[in-house]
Amino acid sequence: MKKYILNIIIAVAALGFVSCDKIFDSLEGDLSKMSAEDLTSSESGLDRLMANLYVNIPMGAYAAGEQSTPNATDCNDPNGNNAYGGGVSGFWNYTIMRDVNSFIVEIGKAKDRGSISDEIYNSLLGEAIFVRAYYYFGSARVYGGVPIVTEPLDDKFDGGENEGLYIARSTEKDTWDFILSELDKAISLLPAERKSGIYRATKWAALGLKSRVALWAASLCKYWNQAPIASTYEAVSKKLAYMDPSDANGYYDQCIDACQQIVNSGKFSLYKPEPANVEEAIKNYSDLFLERHNEEFIFGRSYETGTSTDTNGYFDLQNSPYQTREVITQIWRWGRYNVTLDMVDAYDDYDASFGAVDGTIKTRKDGAEKNYVSTPSLAAGKTIIKGIDFIKYDHPYDPFENKDARFKASVVYPGIHFRGIDINIQGGIWKSNGDLAIYDESNPSEELNGVTYYALGGPTRDDYSAFFWMGNTNDGSWYTTGFGLRKFLNYNKVNTYSQTPWCDIRYTEILLNLCEALVEKGGTNAGQSKTILNQIRRRAYFQDQKDATIENVMKERRIELAFEDDYPATLWRRRAFFNQERDLASNPTGGRKHALIPIVVLQNNEAKYIFVRANEYGYDVDRRPGLASFSNLSYYQAIPSYDKNSLVKNPIQE
Repeated sequence: MKKYILNIIIAVAALGFVSCDKIFDSLEGDLSKMSAEDLTSSESGLDRLMANLYVNIPMGAYAAGEQSTPNATDCNDPNGNNAYGGGVSGFWNYTIMRDVNSFIVEIGKAKDRGSISDEIYNSLLGEAIFVRAYYYFGSARVYGGVPIVTEPLDDKFDGGENEGLYIARSTEKDTWDFILSELDKAISLLPAERKSGIYRATKWAALGLKSRVALWAASLCKYWNQAPIASTYEAVSKKLAYMDPSDANGYYDQCIDACQQIVNSGKFSLYKPEPANVEEAIKNYSDLFLERHNEEFIFGRSYETGTSTDTNGYFDLQNSPYQTREVITQIWRWGRYNVTLDMVDAYDDYDASFGAVDGTIKTRKDGAEKNYVSTPSLAAGKTIIKGIDFIKYDHPYDPFENKDARFKASVVYPGIHFRGIDINIQGGIWKSNGDLAIYDESNPSEELNGVTYYALGGPTRDDYSAFFWMGNTNDGSWYTTGFGLRKFLNYNKVNTYSQTPWCDIRYTEILLNLCEALVEKGGTNAGQSKTILNQIRRRAYFQDQKDATIENVMKERRIELAFEDDYPATLWRRRAFFNQERDLASNPTGGRKHALIPIVVLQNNEAKYIFVRANEYGYDVDRRPGLASFSNLSYYQAIPSYDKNSLVKNPIQE
C-alpha cells in the first residue's frame, strides 16, 4: 500500500491538482508535505486520493469523437486519412484499477481506526465503486469480456504492466453484469445531494451511468447479428466477445428502471422546456452548454478555471471561425471542427405551423439532392456544375432560414451573424463572362453594380472563414465543409481557455435512453415514449406530434445530442458504423463525407447564390478513391499484452 500511496503522491503532485480541485472544491493542504499516513488517516487526505481516481474516468469531452462519423470532420486532416477510423474510447489500465482497489482497502482501515465516520466511509466507498464501474465500462465497450479484479493483489504482482497476470477474461455478459451490479452498490451508498464538491458522483450519477450501461448491453444483444463474428474465433466461441440476442430485454428493463428512478425523483427537468418562439429556443439551447444548469446536469466535469492544463484547454480557440480569431501565439489553427452537409441535412425544417418537414438543403430544381460533385475545383467538376439547374438564392443564409433551432445553436453556417460579425463561408465565384473559380487561393473578384464580389467572400484572408488553402496541412484554419461548430462556444467572445463545463450525463440523455429502451422492447409509442419524444422536440419549438418509432427516436437522439460524442457510441453499440453509407444502390457516393459550397453567381446583371453539393475535400476521388469500410472484427479492439497475461485474444488479432 505504501508503494501505491507514493505513486499517487508523485502523480498528483505532477498534476498540481488542476483538474482535481474542480471536482473537489474543498481540498486543502500542500500535497508535497503530506505523508502516506496523512493521506489515509483523514477525510481531507482521502479526498485527495479519491480526486486522483476521478481524473482517470474515461469520459469523452467536446465533440472530438464525432469526427470519426458522418457528422463531422477535421479541416486539419485535408486528405481524409484519419476521419473515418470509427470507434469509441476504451480503457485498459490495471495499475489504475489497482489504485481503486487499494483505496477501498484503505478507507476500510480508516473507518476501523475511527478516522472517518460510517457516513463518510459509505460515501467514499460508493464513489470508488462508481469510478471503478466507469473504468470497466470503458473496457467492456471496446474489448468485450475482460479480467475482473476487485482486490489490490499487491502480494502477488509487482505493479508493472503484468498487473492482471493469469486472471482470465470473464465472458462479455458477465462483464456487463458485473458493471451493473457495481452500479447498484454505488446507488445504495452514494448521497442524493452534495452541498460541496458538486462535480462528485451522487446516487443520480450512478443511476444515469447505469441507464447508459444497460442500454449499451441491450443494444449489443439486440444487434449482435447485424455485425456477427464467426464462432470459429476462440473469443467468440468462449463468449468473451459475444452477446446473446435473447438477453436484450433484460438489459432494456434495467435501463428503463434506472431512468424511471431519475424521472420520478422530481429532481431534474428539461432546461427551459417551453420557449415562446424559435429565437428563444435557439438562445436556450445555446445557453444550456455554456454553464452548469442543475436541472439538466447529472454528472460531468468543470473547466471553470479555464487553464491550459484542462483537457479541452484550447477548444474554443481552435474551433472558432477564423474571422473571430484573436492573435494568440499558442494557437495557429482555427475553425478546425467541420460539420458535414450530411449532418446539416439531418436537421428538420419548420413548416408554417412549426411542424417538422424534411430539412435536406434545397440546391437544385430537379430535386436530385443525393448527387454530389466529386472534384468541384477541377475542370470536370466545373463542367458538371455548369450543367445543373440550380436554385438561386438572394443571400448566403437563405437555405437555412427555417432550420431546427438546435441547428442554429450548434452550427456555424454561411451568413450567420456570430460574435458581432457576419461569417463569410463561400467557395467560389461564377463571373458574368462564364468563368467559374472554386477553391481558388488567388481569390478572383468582379465588380457588379458598384459592389465588388470575391470568390471567397471578401478581399483578404481576414474577411472569410472557409475554403482557403485547401489541402494545406500547415494551416488548417478554414472550414472545408461549409459549416463549423458553434455548440460549446461562447457566443460573445473567444475564450483564451475554454470554460464550458462538460456535461457527461444530462437529463435529456436519460429521457432519450428511456424512450429508446421502451420502443426497442415494446414497439412504437410504448409506454411514455411518445410523450417523452415530443417533450424534447417541444423545447426546440416543434409544435407537431411525432410517433415514437425507433427511426424517429434515433433521429432525435442524433440531433439533440449532436457533437456530445453520443453518436459514435450509438453507432458502435447498435453495430451501425457505415452500414447506411455502404448501401451503394441508394447512395452511390456512400462512404464519403460531404460539403456544401456557396458560390456567388454574377449573371443577368444581378448577384445570386447557388449551393453545390460536393464530396468534402478530403474525400474527393482524386485524394481518396476508395470508399470507407468497417470490418465487423473492429468492434472488438486488440487485447493489450494478451500474450504476457495469458489472455485469449480478440478476433481482430487472429
